[in-house]
Amino acid sequence: MAKSRKSKNTWVLILCGVVALLLTVGIVALDRLYTPLDGVIRVGALLGYLGVFLAALSSNYMRELTRYFGRSFITVHHIVSVTALVALTIHAVSVAWQMRSASAFLPRFDTLRLFFALGGRPAFWLLAITSLTALFRTAIGKNWKVIHWLNYVVFALGTIHAQMIGSSFVHLTIRIVAWVMLAALIGVFVWKRTRKQRAQAKAKGK
Repeated sequence: MAKSRKSKNTWVLILCGVVALLLTVGIVALDRLYTPLDGVIRVGALLGYLGVFLAALSSNYMRELTRYFGRSFITVHHIVSVTALVALTIHAVSVAWQMRSASAFLPRFDTLRLFFALGGRPAFWLLAITSLTALFRTAIGKNWKVIHWLNYVVFALGTIHAQMIGSSFVHLTIRIVAWVMLAALIGVFVWKRTRKQRAQAKAKGK
């Protein structure tokens, strides 16, 4: 195996995972839990939320991550994406169990407010679609990048959903941090796309 593809700095990934778990548990511990299922629902939601953020953000730094970890960026990215999907699946299944209804998986379109309040539902299915592109990347071709942009929509829907009805988001600090994360993600996306377009325009002008 080539040296450039050997794993290195793996401890950083492990540390990030531990910090994310401790942070999530700490936030959930701030609130009163009426049943153990409440804890599962909140931990799954927060871990999935953080996972989507890291997956979307890291997609803007493919080369940097590959150089740093010495492994295929796609591997690192997929680990984070799958972890987010699993966490949110646990969250969704737990909510459905609590409601005693599979309708917890279905988006609601009664009103715009209700759609966004329950925005975690469409966000879950969009995340599933983006995760599946990993299996069909070859068949999809270059369009897989466009499909992966849905991660930004997923995070935006998740943020609005959490702000409106998220139990852990009653705390002002957490609400502010979430909005800052969303703004940072959008800012990085726009900056990267703008810089790429300028570089392409400059190359054509030569």
